[in-house]
Amino acid sequence: MKRIIALTLTLLLLVSLCACGGKGGGKEIDLEALAQELTDSGIFTDVMSRAADDLPARIYGLGEGDAVKTVLYTGTGATAEEIFLAQASGGDGVKALQDACETRLEKQKLSFENYVPGELVKLDDAVLVTAGDYVLLVVSADAGTARDVVERYAGS
Repeated sequence: MKRIIALTLTLLLLVSLCACGGKGGGKEIDLEALAQELTDSGIFTDVMSRAADDLPARIYGLGEGDAVKTVLYTGTGATAEEIFLAQASGGDGVKALQDACETRLEKQKLSFENYVPGELVKLDDAVLVTAGDYVLLVVSADAGTARDVVERYAGS
């Protein structure tokens, strides 16, 4: 009987540890695979290119510890199309990433307002999803398909 109780308690402890473990973000998202699927999906009118690893922090104004990983794809600059995928480093990282995305969208709207006003529709329809430790932003010509792809990865 003592063995059964000990085994039951051990099992409960393991289940509790598994439930509390991880990074607090739920399911892991393969940011590289998501970016690849988005770029291959035909939702962009521009040619999308992977940005240098230091560019996301610069253009999104990220602090040193805001993100563990970022992936950024941009167009030629003639459109507002962009993919920004990030995994927060925990703590206030998710909030910092969300704020950075919202600030980026507002700056882009101001930039394209007089430059290419037709791009404002894409910016207004931007897909911004938070899932656990991940913040996912897609600005494209087909927001519906972008949302479907992002939500499939995010598990929404």
